[in-house]
Amino acid sequence: MALVTRRFSVPARLGLALLLFFALDALAFRTGWYVSILEPNSTAGFLRTYLNIEKQRPIGRYRQVLAVGDSRMGLKTRVANLVTGNTGCEFGTIAVPGTTPRCWYYMLREVDPRCDRYDAILVPFDSYDDRAWERHADRDLDLNYLMPLLRVTDLPRFVLSYPSWTNRGRAAEAVLLKGLVYQNDFQAFLASPRTRLQFVRLQEEHAREWYYDAAWDRRSLAGMSVDWNAKTVTLPVWLPPEKRRETEHILLEDTKPISADYTSYRRQWLGAILDRYRGTRTRFIFLRLPRGPVVRPDLPPPDPNSMACQFASAGRAILLPEHTFDSLERPELFGDALHLNEEGGYEFSMMLAGEIGRLLAPAQGAR
Repeated sequence: MALVTRRFSVPARLGLALLLFFALDALAFRTGWYVSILEPNSTAGFLRTYLNIEKQRPIGRYRQVLAVGDSRMGLKTRVANLVTGNTGCEFGTIAVPGTTPRCWYYMLREVDPRCDRYDAILVPFDSYDDRAWERHADRDLDLNYLMPLLRVTDLPRFVLSYPSWTNRGRAAEAVLLKGLVYQNDFQAFLASPRTRLQFVRLQEEHAREWYYDAAWDRRSLAGMSVDWNAKTVTLPVWLPPEKRRETEHILLEDTKPISADYTSYRRQWLGAILDRYRGTRTRFIFLRLPRGPVVRPDLPPPDPNSMACQFASAGRAILLPEHTFDSLERPELFGDALHLNEEGGYEFSMMLAGEIGRLLAPAQGAR
């Protein structure tokens, strides 16, 4: 009998040790305390700052419109909100550089937990066609962004969204063992806690002016030209060599083919976002961004069977006409091959605010 007891005492002790480990991990890293002191310049800390700005933004009496997206989403809310009296809309944004539709799902859950905060959510597209420049489904960078937002209940959906077993393992670790994932950041905090806390406080005090209301680069690509036959690009002299090479590569790179994997990815994550808001007053508006300072003359015709078009055809989203922002595709409005500069952001924000105001006009006015 004693032997049997000893045999089962080892697994029991291991089980208790694991329970204690998870309890300590939860106490330290799942209560929100540690997330509040993450290194502000880290990927997760940067995203948290953007989300907090939006969560703390006062909700006025006008229609609330939120933008998601990455660094290409050129909405400057301080500009769009200058004309709130005309559009009937107040704009917010959680467009964070480097984020993807998988990130947007969890980011929206964080800022709008009851799906009742917004009248419309804007979703930007580089192209309505399902042409992928990278393999989004197995993008491990998403883990760095989403660390503070993941819950234990997210385990099946999040882990299985990665096709490779390597990233599935990392995803499971991100959900279950936050202490292990945060260990480098935690060690940096322990090495200089006072400095970290001061930086966090400074970030909280100035986040809006640093990120939300900041002026963008005022330089432009004015004067550039492209010889599509010779595949040469003439660029302004102010561009540094590395940026020059990057811009040339982006402008001259061949158009990617339509990707079944990307279609599936968009169906999964944009579909999950739309499903979450099903039956609510929130409307989703898809828009194609200005494509660049110049546009290739040999672009293929649009694909009417793209995922964006399918969602619109099913009445799950509103699709702004593809050429709505073509007039902004000019070198003087871009700071590089992909991103609008300060002037471009101003013009885009004014145009977008007007378009959304007209689109929501039947419901425009006070809440």
